[in-house]
Amino acid sequence: MRLKGKVSVVSGAASGIGEAVAKTFAREGAAVVIADLNEEGGNRVAGEIREAGGAAEFIRANIGRTADADAMISFAVDKFGHLDILHNNAIGAVFGRIGEVTPEAWRKAIDLGLTCYWYCTRKALEVMVAQGRGVIINTASVSGLGADYGLGPYNVVKSGVIALTRSVAIEYARKGIRCNCVCPGPIATPPLLKVKESRPEVFDTIAEGVPMGRFGRPEEIANAVLFLASDEASYVTGAALVADGGLMAHTGLPSMMGMGPKW
Repeated sequence: MRLKGKVSVVSGAASGIGEAVAKTFAREGAAVVIADLNEEGGNRVAGEIREAGGAAEFIRANIGRTADADAMISFAVDKFGHLDILHNNAIGAVFGRIGEVTPEAWRKAIDLGLTCYWYCTRKALEVMVAQGRGVIINTASVSGLGADYGLGPYNVVKSGVIALTRSVAIEYARKGIRCNCVCPGPIATPPLLKVKESRPEVFDTIAEGVPMGRFGRPEEIANAVLFLASDEASYVTGAALVADGGLMAHTGLPSMMGMGPKW
């Protein structure tokens, strides 16, 4: 088991990527604290992990509130004795064109997508620095490496997450702490699956734009996060690991030679 004896906290773990990460961590021997606003989903995930023989506890937390972030980290330490891994994954997204987003929406995007990651990281560092070890992994996005139309605040937030990751990595490397982020492409999580139901033509167009011709699965991102969390990545810090089916490898321009992905 690659995470035997480790204690982890995963925010936004009641569904999607967070759920897949929590179950993957547990399968590999880690005790998992599942933090989410979704009590039903969070308790379901914790129950399924325990039924499979793993250790998991759920805490209801809105990581946009500092008191909830404090409680989340304290809960993990009180319950399991220490904290080895924090996966900042929860987000409250705000979309729209830059010139049309209201100041209120902009502040909400920054608070729920970036400031909360900083604060949860800050709280985890208090524990990890004292221990002399720890791993922090942030969910960023390919939208933080290249912008997407109509996702202005999201693009900015995910770019900020990548910058936060690098800052933590260099400042705490000699304290025994590693910090990395994963940059998923389009993943078949509940929000995108709703798009498939309401606007299947959009869903199919996005999938066709990926060189692999499909959406990623949450489990595929969880495997990338597992690598970053494990001792196999002991010399990896400050990295932005892209898992996008080849999306960022393409310029986005049509072929001048008339070639395409189905050649």
